[in-house]
Amino acid sequence: MTSDDDAGTRGDLEGVAVRPPEHLRPDHDLSSFRNGLHASLDEWLQHRALASEGQSARTYVVCDHAAPFPVVGYYAISMAVVQRGALPTAKLRRGLPEQVPLLLIGRLAVDRRFQRIGLGTALLVDALRRCLAAAEIAGARAVIAHAIDERAAEFYRRHGFVRSPLGDRVMLLPLETARALVEK
Repeated sequence: MTSDDDAGTRGDLEGVAVRPPEHLRPDHDLSSFRNGLHASLDEWLQHRALASEGQSARTYVVCDHAAPFPVVGYYAISMAVVQRGALPTAKLRRGLPEQVPLLLIGRLAVDRRFQRIGLGTALLVDALRRCLAAAEIAGARAVIAHAIDERAAEFYRRHGFVRSPLGDRVMLLPLETARALVEK
């Protein structure tokens, strides 16, 4: 999911002072985070992310460099499994077991004050780097993301994700494509 529509932005964050992504900790200030589009993204971060931390998801946050504890962007990664037949192409299904491991970007959002500067793209690239590292250790076939709306689906599509038959607005990115995107 994403609430950042950064079409046409550089994605390099030049001139924007944010700290590098780090694990969510209890001392991070989540209270002022507002993505401006979907209250469910704010509520998850503020009320459920810490409880999920390391249990069912791993949340990474970005903070404003000037005030290092208020969170201005975040994403969460977890594992997922699908039936081989649910993958969208024969190429993706070839040679895989019935249960196919995936990595899930379950949430990705940017505070409204930091939108449209490329932070959403930077968070996605960082998430994909971490997914690739996890796949080297545990194995996975692709990354999926649940786009919260059509605007978010378009964000993922611009970054190489394709619609998947796994559900409404479930976007899929083969690891080979993720690798190419990260290496750009």
